[in-house]
Amino acid sequence: MLIGHYAPALALHRVRPTIPLWVLFLAAQAVDLLWGVFILAGLEHLRIVPGFTESNPLDLYDMPYSHSLVATVVWSVVLALGWRALRGPGMRRGEALVVGLVVASHFALDLIVHTHDLPVLGSDGVKWGLGLWRHRELALLVEGALFVGAARIWWGRLENRGPRQARMLGAMTALLVASFYIPAPPVPVLMALTGLATDLGCAGFAWWAMRGPRAVG
Repeated sequence: MLIGHYAPALALHRVRPTIPLWVLFLAAQAVDLLWGVFILAGLEHLRIVPGFTESNPLDLYDMPYSHSLVATVVWSVVLALGWRALRGPGMRRGEALVVGLVVASHFALDLIVHTHDLPVLGSDGVKWGLGLWRHRELALLVEGALFVGAARIWWGRLENRGPRQARMLGAMTALLVASFYIPAPPVPVLMALTGLATDLGCAGFAWWAMRGPRAVG
């Protein structure tokens, strides 16, 4: 899942708009950002296997430090506390909870689409995944419904309506569809670099969008 991960960020930004949207976008993909770094550092591993699933060729057989259930809980707490430390006393508790929930949502959403590659603790233990990636059109439909539904919730706040915000949502919708049909990079290092660039680019897009005109009326 790629763009679908931003659904919790959009929905919870409507609930807690004092948190910058780009921060929630980074929180939504914090696990994948860590995964990209760990792949490049040789701490985690993947194989590119053409035809592995209908949706993508990624055999994500070793990612205990970024994507395991235990690791996700740890990263959620660490990043929530980190954000809490940066904020004033009046905003700390509610904002920290939202950031933590957005980080934690990554595992829940991955669980829907991944094959049995999400470890509970380590790579040699129990692994989970419902495997929706084996059915490309259905996976696209589910991910699209999550993103569009959350985008509608977010767009319902007047301050979020503007030409830049509309462009951001349109571009992300196009990227959602493209991600299911554009071939993946042929080697793990390029896959990690592409993932990092995409996640950071989406956060940058959110920063740009929220600096523009906020309302259409």
